[in-house]
Amino acid sequence: MTGEHEVFIDGFTHGGEGVARIDGKAVFVAGAIPGERVRIRVVDDRKRWARAHLLTVIEANDDRVEPPCVYASECGGCDLQHVRPSAQRALKTRVVREQLQRIGGIAAPPVDECRAVGPDLGYRTHAQFHVAPDGRLGFRRTASHEVVAVDECIVVNAAVQRVADQVAPTSAAKAAVRAHPSTDTAAVVLTPGREGLDVPGGEFDVLLEQPDGRTVRLRGDGVLRERVAGADFTFGASSFFQVNTAGATALVDAVHDAIGTIDGDLVWDLYAGVGLLSIPLAAAGADVIAVESDSGAVADAETNAVSNGVVVDVIHDDVAEVVARAANGDRAVDLPDVVVLDPPRSGAGPATAANLAALAPGRIIYVACDVAALARDARVLEEHGYRLRNAVPLDLFPMTHHVEVVATFAP
Repeated sequence: MTGEHEVFIDGFTHGGEGVARIDGKAVFVAGAIPGERVRIRVVDDRKRWARAHLLTVIEANDDRVEPPCVYASECGGCDLQHVRPSAQRALKTRVVREQLQRIGGIAAPPVDECRAVGPDLGYRTHAQFHVAPDGRLGFRRTASHEVVAVDECIVVNAAVQRVADQVAPTSAAKAAVRAHPSTDTAAVVLTPGREGLDVPGGEFDVLLEQPDGRTVRLRGDGVLRERVAGADFTFGASSFFQVNTAGATALVDAVHDAIGTIDGDLVWDLYAGVGLLSIPLAAAGADVIAVESDSGAVADAETNAVSNGVVVDVIHDDVAEVVARAANGDRAVDLPDVVVLDPPRSGAGPATAANLAALAPGRIIYVACDVAALARDARVLEEHGYRLRNAVPLDLFPMTHHVEVVATFAP
C-alpha cells in the first residue's frame, strides 16, 4: 500500500489517531477525527496496519476547530487541539469503552462520560522542555528528535511560563520546569548539554540532573508544595506529582466516591507516591497502609502524613513483591478491606492483578493513566472473579489524548 488515498475515518485509537480502512487494513492518521473524509499519504506500511499523514480534510467533523496554539501543527506536545474540548472528552469516553471491550473482554463496560476537571488551557504545573540549538525552550516534533522552539506554551500555567522565560536561552539539553502558584514554589531541573552551564537567575530553585539520575542542588532546597483536597503536600522537584491540581482534587474525590463510606476500613494504597491518595483517605477515617518503592517518595509520604496530622503506615518495598507475599500466606501485613492502586503506565501486570484478587478485598479501586494497561489488568481481575462495577474517565490532560480512569472492581 503506497501513495495517496481518499478515506473515511471511522475509528479512533487510544493514542489519539483517527482510523481508516484500506482493503481491510487499519490505517492510523494523526490529526483526523471520526466522521471525516480525508486525503492521506501512506508513510509506513506494515503487514497488519499502516500509518499515514493527513494531507487534506475533504469533509470535516463539526467538532473540528482551529487549534488555539500557533505551534499545534509542529509541536508534539498536544495532539487534540484540533478537536472541540467537549468532543475531546467524548472521544476519550469512547476509547475507554472500546479498550475495555476489545482488550479487557468486557462486553458492556459500565463507563461514565469523561468528566471535565478544570480549565482546558493553562492547567499544567510541570513541563519537560527540550532545548533548541539557539538555546530556546521547546518540545520535540512528533516522531522526531527535532526540537520545536516555543515562545509560549498555552497549556502550562502562567507561573511555569514565567520561569521558562527566565531559563531561556540556556546551554542545557533539557529543563524540567515546575511551578505551583498557590504555594509560591517553583523549581527547575536542568540536564546539562555539551557546553558549560550557566545557572539562570530568578526566584526559583535550580537543580542539576546527574548522569546516574540523581540531582544536585544549585540554588534552593528543591522542595515544592501543593494543596489538594484539603491536604498539604511537599515533594522534591524530581518527584512525581499530578501536573493538574484541579485534576488531582477530582482524582481524590473520584476514589472516595468509589470506596463509599469509610468506617475504619483497612485500605492498601499501592504505588502510593508522596501520599496523594493515602493522606485524604486517612483523614476520612481509613486505616491506610501505603506501599511505595521510591525512597524519596516514601520520605515525602511520611513527612506529609505527619504534617497533615494523620497516621499512614508507609512501607518502602516493591508492590509486586508485597502483594505476592501476602497472596502466598505471609501475614506480615494485615489483609485489606479495600485496595487502591495507581500503577505506572505499564499497569500492575497479570501476576500482581491475579495476586490482588487472591487477597479477596471487598473492592479494588484501580487508578489508570493508560487505558490499555487498565484493560489488560481488568481481563485478569475478571478471570479471577472480580467484575468491573464502574469506570470514571477524568480529563486531567486536555488538548492531549491522555485520560485518567478510576475503575472500581468487586466480586
